[in-house]
Amino acid sequence: MKRTLIFLLVLLLTAAGLLTAGAGYLTSTEDDITLTHNLIAGDPAAAAGVTLTLPVGDQGSQTCWETTVDLGAEELAPKTEFTFYPKGKTWENDPQPRVDIYTGSINFGMSSTGGIDFSEYTGEGEEDPGRLYDATMMVLPAADVAERTENGETRTETLRLADYYDYYPMTVELYLPDQEGRSHVYATWAECQALTDYFGLRVPEDLMVEVSVTKDELGQVNNVETNDTGDQRFWFDCQALVVEDGICVSISVESENIDVPEDLVACRDGFGLYFIPFSEELKTDYEQGDPVFNLENIRMFCPLAQGSSPLLLNREAEGQVLLYAREDGALKLSVFDVDTWQCVQWESIFPLGAEDYYSLLGSGEGFMVMYRSDDGFFQVVEEQDGVYTPVLSGTWDRGEGYVDEWWHDTACAYDGERLVLSGITGNGNCSLWVQVYDETGLTYGARIDHSLDREDAWNFYEYRTDAVTEQYPIIKFTGA
Repeated sequence: MKRTLIFLLVLLLTAAGLLTAGAGYLTSTEDDITLTHNLIAGDPAAAAGVTLTLPVGDQGSQTCWETTVDLGAEELAPKTEFTFYPKGKTWENDPQPRVDIYTGSINFGMSSTGGIDFSEYTGEGEEDPGRLYDATMMVLPAADVAERTENGETRTETLRLADYYDYYPMTVELYLPDQEGRSHVYATWAECQALTDYFGLRVPEDLMVEVSVTKDELGQVNNVETNDTGDQRFWFDCQALVVEDGICVSISVESENIDVPEDLVACRDGFGLYFIPFSEELKTDYEQGDPVFNLENIRMFCPLAQGSSPLLLNREAEGQVLLYAREDGALKLSVFDVDTWQCVQWESIFPLGAEDYYSLLGSGEGFMVMYRSDDGFFQVVEEQDGVYTPVLSGTWDRGEGYVDEWWHDTACAYDGERLVLSGITGNGNCSLWVQVYDETGLTYGARIDHSLDREDAWNFYEYRTDAVTEQYPIIKFTGA
């Protein structure tokens, strides 16, 4: 008994020591956030009037810091608010309507100790047409090879994909929030099949796939790998946006310097932008298995050429859909009114060759930044009253000293004269880089190291994006 009491006393003292150490650590850390300013280019005064907010927390969202710092000086003076949430902080989540569209994949692998059921990917034999399946993995060749695979063995064959599929299967998943803010997915196997047949994205006659199937001793398929044999020379690019009363879909094709056959798409209207209206059931008293879309009234309102590399953006407040696409050696912007699907504005943004790549670098209230990745050129496109105008342009400095790796998302802000770009310095880091541009080019560039980027036994912290802008850091102009 005495030994038990002594043991319990030791445990209590140890726990108290750990709690004291933990409390001491939190107490010393909550007001101890430091930001180290490393000037790389320009003058800090060029960033005067720019404020950064850095929301940071541990993975359990119990310890949370929100640091605000004004730029414009060599020495930074951050202000931090620390909050401890014993049960963890619930980060705001405001689900928005969205639609995901996928086309068939022939490069994939799957494994299961309980055996792979191919009908889960084909819908074969199912009596419920409302159930959603993952039709994007083209498993029919694998199911065929499985028929010829002995128990406990692996079999590999090279097959012609067109012997199993006429068209690449399409899957469309529509996500709509309810009144309580929960997101629900709407789609049916039958409608995905109907869209597959409508658009008719043909499987090339000469496309070969290598399929490997493994069975266990009981005859269950527990591993599948399938890959193209290197002759997949083009691929389909499908994007979609939720708009009022339906979805806007782009269907296009990209290739590796070859001419795509004219009959690659069976749809009579070919590649382009389509509007697919919602069904009356979805807009009124929808029940599981009801139609989601009114497939009888699909319409194509803008054709797309091969190699156009389209990018769709939704401007719901303005009732517009924006299309960026490569056309006649330039990146062009087309603005469509969602009520009529008429093009109400057409603008050339910057030169874009057939081998050049572009992307949306970032966007904010009333502007977006388009980026040509080959040479770093960017163009700010400003929006006022639904009219889009190219304004500030420059070259993004991605030189040494800013980051560990450049592939992370970019936060941005624009005040009509200055563009601020920023982002994290590496995976999971709280530290960041920041740059300011005006009509003369880069005027300020720095790396700001955050003191919570320490790897020790007490913490593993990470940045938190703002729930509204989905950006880190949050950038605001507060006046020069």
